[in-house]
Amino acid sequence: MRFFCWFSLIPVFAIAQRQEFFHPQMGTLFQIVLYSSDSLQAKELANRAFARIDSLNAIFSDYVENSEINRLSASAGTGQKIKVSQDMWQLISVSQKISRHSNGAFDLSIGPLSKLWRRAFRQMKFPDLDEIEAARQLVNYRAIRRYPLSRTIKLEHVGMRLDAGGIAKGYAVDEALKIIHKAGIRSALVTGGGDVRVGEAPPGKSAWLIASKGRNTVKELVDKELLISDKAVSTSGDTYRFLEWEGKRYSHIIDPRTGMGIEHQQFTQVMGPRSTLADALATAANVLSPVERNHLAKKFPKYLIVQY
Repeated sequence: MRFFCWFSLIPVFAIAQRQEFFHPQMGTLFQIVLYSSDSLQAKELANRAFARIDSLNAIFSDYVENSEINRLSASAGTGQKIKVSQDMWQLISVSQKISRHSNGAFDLSIGPLSKLWRRAFRQMKFPDLDEIEAARQLVNYRAIRRYPLSRTIKLEHVGMRLDAGGIAKGYAVDEALKIIHKAGIRSALVTGGGDVRVGEAPPGKSAWLIASKGRNTVKELVDKELLISDKAVSTSGDTYRFLEWEGKRYSHIIDPRTGMGIEHQQFTQVMGPRSTLADALATAANVLSPVERNHLAKKFPKYLIVQY
């Protein structure tokens, strides 16, 4: 007697599950959320994305002694044209575009002022006005010269220093999500500090629900929620980092044009296609007047700038 076994050929599809990962870098905590039916693949992708963020920190951080940005700053005033990495070239190119359209409200050469104000925050003491003016004289995005054919950069003046703190996290978020998307996973989220970028909505959802902060009065912060997909959101404000001195409150956000930490308490949120631009625009918008901010917004119509 013969027995026949029949096997079903109906395919069984695994359900994509939420996978979440965290990684400290760039002075903040990066988060990756992705939907995948393969937990091992998800972990491997997250590790690759975090490794990319680590490599960018080694390029952009002025806290890392031998970082590319510090080596470039060390060449200031020597007349040398320094060959830079593709990442550094892209970051400087975007920064220069924002600088031009914001009339210097965003300036990658803010390093001398950043260094001065960091010391002030550590010591909880207002900087000397002469030191502020001396540092401000070294800040000038126009003195960052780009040579596209050779992909080289020249910093024209002795004492110039670059600081990518207002754009690097956004760039890192974009690059991390790029790795995840290249692997075929479209439903994913990457956050780094105040920068968030999401892909397609999670399975069964129409959008990602993003929590953020806003103001409904000068002093009161309230929780806000956004529903977004295939978008980036960057926020900037003086919520936690500020210096109080002689009855005034100075933010860690510095106006490159005056050399001073901004005194007006505000919270800026920018929404658009990419985190790199959103991050830099949020930084610039925080130091601009309402009229200047509206002018900047017209230059970047794909990005919505909201202030609280």
